[in-house]
Amino acid sequence: MSPKVSVVTTVFNGEPYFDRAIPSILGQTFEDFEYIIVDDGSTDRTAELLREVAAGDARIRVISPGRQGFCRAANLGIAEARGEIIARQDFDDRSYPDRLRLQVACLDSRPEVGVVGGYYLLVDENRGERYVRMPPLEHRDIVPAMARYIPLANTFATFRRRVWVESGGYPIVSDLEDLLFWMKVAKAGWQIVNLPEVMGEHFVHPSSFFHRTFKYADRQRNLARVQAQVVRELDLPSWMYLYAAGRYAYAHCPTVVKRALRRTLGKSQERDL
Repeated sequence: MSPKVSVVTTVFNGEPYFDRAIPSILGQTFEDFEYIIVDDGSTDRTAELLREVAAGDARIRVISPGRQGFCRAANLGIAEARGEIIARQDFDDRSYPDRLRLQVACLDSRPEVGVVGGYYLLVDENRGERYVRMPPLEHRDIVPAMARYIPLANTFATFRRRVWVESGGYPIVSDLEDLLFWMKVAKAGWQIVNLPEVMGEHFVHPSSFFHRTFKYADRQRNLARVQAQVVRELDLPSWMYLYAAGRYAYAHCPTVVKRALRRTLGKSQERDL
């Protein structure tokens, strides 16, 4: 019998983080799931350690296709999934025990909803910040928020497999595949929501593959480009192009100024810890 949920994680050289995603998923209060982990060509001891944890829990399925890159690896994991619901999980983050239970209950009770996220604790080691990110809850507020920032954390996103199929999966790009995917989901007519509960902990750290690959200023330029695409393709008011333009200046602001801009002009709801 197929599980209701397939949790999908990709990992590249994740040896330092075996105490995060895996135990947090195996400790969920919702139990009807499989856990697919795609080893994306790791060169450290990740493959060996994954074999060990898979041998100890029948819910874990390890796929080792060689180096694919994040988007192809994530799409591969979802293509192999047997569940009707997909829960994404980054290897170096943690989900809290009730995450799957709450998100599955939302999808079961709201058939118009295709993707559900939630609040999350952001631990930004690069800036020395630690706060709860509280993105908008309802679709009508999430869509315009896409023109300002990414209002749904990919690592805590749970969606119907049907949504992934209808939206064409994650686009094969080097950055911002999550925002591009949410845009395609919205264009396909699905609702996107967040739950007012903290789903887990998302870590931003300089040792991650992403932050070693992309310079911060480059990411801000990419984000400005995608935000402009969101305004255009989701038929948002033309004045919202100003948010994309502002990204270029934001990239060069001090941390304290960035925080103020996020919470005022960007309308990001955050609670410091």
